[in-house]
Amino acid sequence: MARGHALIVDDSSTARIILARLLERADLTSQGVATAEEGLEKLREQAFDLIFLDHLLPGMNGFEALEVIKADPDLRHIPVFMYTSQSAERYRQDAKVRGAAGVIGKQIDRDQLLTTIEAILDDASTLPSLPTTDNIAGELIEKSYTRRLTGRLATLEVAYEETHDELRHLRQSMALMEAMHQENLDKQRRRLNWLALGSVAGLAGVVLLFSLELRDLSVVFDSLNGQLAVMQDIVSSLVELVEVERQ
Repeated sequence: MARGHALIVDDSSTARIILARLLERADLTSQGVATAEEGLEKLREQAFDLIFLDHLLPGMNGFEALEVIKADPDLRHIPVFMYTSQSAERYRQDAKVRGAAGVIGKQIDRDQLLTTIEAILDDASTLPSLPTTDNIAGELIEKSYTRRLTGRLATLEVAYEETHDELRHLRQSMALMEAMHQENLDKQRRRLNWLALGSVAGLAGVVLLFSLELRDLSVVFDSLNGQLAVMQDIVSSLVELVEVERQ
């Protein structure tokens, strides 16, 4: 059975996946949402033991959501970690004043994050003591730089998986586009075939009409030839009469 259930509020799917996998190693289940508004709805629907809250979010930002959580008697006991790329000391102080349990950087070493979570889960009685928790999280995170490569490798791993998924979707889109293109080509071929058949039929009609016209012309020519023959006979008869009279 899981040791706890965490809510991850971050508009980056990559960041949510990375943190969720790290929490699995601490035997924590998690659920992710992309906005603070969705996170507040989840908090009122389900029970969570930890909250990881990004600062820059669409709509309500992280600090605004933190203030809403700490003002709610049913939610204020849940430790909230600002899960952000901001690391300035002033930001940490502002987060602490608003009730955050700590600030966790997104390039954190996974082993140190697990150590921080273990410290919180193993001493549940200290959860309401925000300054103590903040010291645990802040000091453990800020003082370690030797293993950041591990966290970055995790980022690359997730980025690779997302790229693989995007390539798969791209291949599917290209296959669909190719099928649509082939369908359009087939339609154009069929249209051209019909046009060719229509052209052949039209040409055949023209040839037929021309043949009929030629036949009519032949009849006319035959009639003219007959009339010319009669006229020649008449002329020949007249010539013969003239010669007879002269004799």
